[in-house]
Amino acid sequence: MTPLDTDVAIETPEHIVFHHRLGGPARRAIAYVIDLVICYGVLLLVGVVILLAFGLGQGTGDGAGAKAGQGLILVLLFAVQWIYFVIWEAARGRSPGKIMLGLRVVSTTGRPIGWRAAALRNLLRAADALPVGYVVGLASMAATARFQRLGDLVAGTMVVVPERAGVARALELRPPAHPKELQTLPDDVALDAEEREAIELFLRRRHSLGHAREHELASMIAEGIGARLGFTHRDPSRLLAIVYDRAVNAGRTEAPPSSLRPREAEKRSGWR
Repeated sequence: MTPLDTDVAIETPEHIVFHHRLGGPARRAIAYVIDLVICYGVLLLVGVVILLAFGLGQGTGDGAGAKAGQGLILVLLFAVQWIYFVIWEAARGRSPGKIMLGLRVVSTTGRPIGWRAAALRNLLRAADALPVGYVVGLASMAATARFQRLGDLVAGTMVVVPERAGVARALELRPPAHPKELQTLPDDVALDAEEREAIELFLRRRHSLGHAREHELASMIAEGIGARLGFTHRDPSRLLAIVYDRAVNAGRTEAPPSSLRPREAEKRSGWR
């Protein structure tokens, strides 16, 4: 079992609970060091090119050229210290160092962060580094349940270790359909891509829902699909499982337009 102090549960508006493992200070520190090595390594190479281009290394550059070269290096130094992390985290939620250590920055609601949150958490890195060696940042992480430094608290972010996506297990109809259940089911069952995705998302996550919630969500999808196919079943969740099994086994690639209603499509998008 994952220790309680490294696991956080987040409930979506659809009342589905996701668990995230928090990134600890040691792992985050290693990722930060990797990023610094990348940043300053690139800066060193670019700086050498600038020195040669402006003749600063050989002392041949004129006064204006020398100042321009020094100014360009200072601009790059600023970009390395601030802009690098903001761009990576806003665009992908993780910097190269975090990618190597399997970390990701998300909001406290479990959603991807935007430019504002990325800028806030990184601009306040200077405060976390005070007085030396990130003492303030470490104290903040030790005092918060989600290992949040000051930048995270202000930006409403946290660092997690996302689960690695594996190969999805094929869905099996269990128990197998009884002949009586298939009396009104057509031999040819066709589902379009939207319907297949909605049903598969539901079937993979239904066991994490309560019985009432499972029945409610299944009814929303099963109503339109069952009416189109002329297929009825007293259990809407079972209806979806049977329809999905028949459609997949049939190997169909084409289907009529989705029978999902706008409200159902909106609800389906919330399961992602």
